[in-house]
Amino acid sequence: MAVEVLILLFFGMALVGVPIAYAIAGASILYVVMTGTPWPVVGQRMIAGADSFPLLAAPLFMLAGAIMNGGGIMARLLRLADAMIGHVRGGLAQVNVLSSLLMAGMSGSATADAAGQGATMIPAMKKSGYPAPMSAVVTSASSVIGPIFPPSVPFVIYGSVAQVSIGQLFIAGIVPGLIMTGFLILTVYIMSRRGNYRTRERFEPGEFFVALRHAALDLMLPLIIVGGIVGGIFTPVEAAAIAVFYALLLEMVIFRQLAPRALLPIVLGAARLTAMIMFVIAVSNLFGWILVREGFGQMLADALLSISSDPVVLRCLVVVLLLVLGLLIETVVLIVLIVPILLTLSPQLMMDPVHLGVTVVFSTMLGLITPPVGLCMFLVNAIARISVATYTRAILPYFIALICCAFVIALVPPLTTWLPQLLMR
Repeated sequence: MAVEVLILLFFGMALVGVPIAYAIAGASILYVVMTGTPWPVVGQRMIAGADSFPLLAAPLFMLAGAIMNGGGIMARLLRLADAMIGHVRGGLAQVNVLSSLLMAGMSGSATADAAGQGATMIPAMKKSGYPAPMSAVVTSASSVIGPIFPPSVPFVIYGSVAQVSIGQLFIAGIVPGLIMTGFLILTVYIMSRRGNYRTRERFEPGEFFVALRHAALDLMLPLIIVGGIVGGIFTPVEAAAIAVFYALLLEMVIFRQLAPRALLPIVLGAARLTAMIMFVIAVSNLFGWILVREGFGQMLADALLSISSDPVVLRCLVVVLLLVLGLLIETVVLIVLIVPILLTLSPQLMMDPVHLGVTVVFSTMLGLITPPVGLCMFLVNAIARISVATYTRAILPYFIALICCAFVIALVPPLTTWLPQLLMR
């Protein structure tokens, strides 16, 4: 079966509304039937995709983020962000961005950030006079910081697929996460000047230190995770388990803002999300094996190299390719499918696996905030009660800023490689 037919089958099923995971599984099984591939291969390739010890970190980080979202962390971090930046032009919109950065160190997930931030910040921004579209798009755009700043669930998945140190990936995401935050803060400032949105008075120093004291224990979590991994005290999987324990300690013992009866729904929700992700990874690994068997990786490499052999041009082409595919394919699926192919191109790209990982995750995550399949877009639209068309018009300035950021990260390797080399020699 030609690889073109396989890909058309996948996209055809996806376009008619078949869930992505089922579309991948359906196309793969049809390939097995049509080519006479032994059926045991299906199980072997699916198990090989999910049988990875580092992947254990993903459900634990998701559970830690869900526990902290279910408690009072959002209120504490929002108060701190408001004290730090709420007086800048854009007020609550700036707070929205900064609190996403602070929250990124807890959850590692864009959808968790969009849901948690959206439920709090979108009504607050609308009440303060911000238009509903701006409230939605700022929340959506800033949620993408979550998978870049450590800890990051997509980095865990990339590290498992590419056999790269997850600790190095976590460290490599720090500078890009800060740059991304800066790009968004600048964009919010420009858009707020155009809209003449009001600000508030600067917090008194005493109020800032009170907010910092209340959020200090929350801010310790990313420091414990990153510091422990860098110091060789524990592995990323152990760090994820410690994050769960620390989240339970904060929300159920110290602050007592999470009742024991609320824990079961949180655990079940994290379990359902884990099952979905693991199934997607398993069937994507099977689909990826089929693509490699049919020579798709070499075809893609030849197509890119036929355009140019210059590393700078190739990096730009890869970013464009990831942005386009990210609009159409769910992020986890795309990472599992595209990473083995791009790793074969890394010598021509002159990108080490850590730099490539940050570039891949950053570029594919932008699909979460854009039509037609952006999950974060649908989450914030439901909260803000706006249409996809209205959202699409409003997101453009922020999307352009993030695209510029993606190219900067791809073209300037030291932004991702310097800190891991410094801290993890």
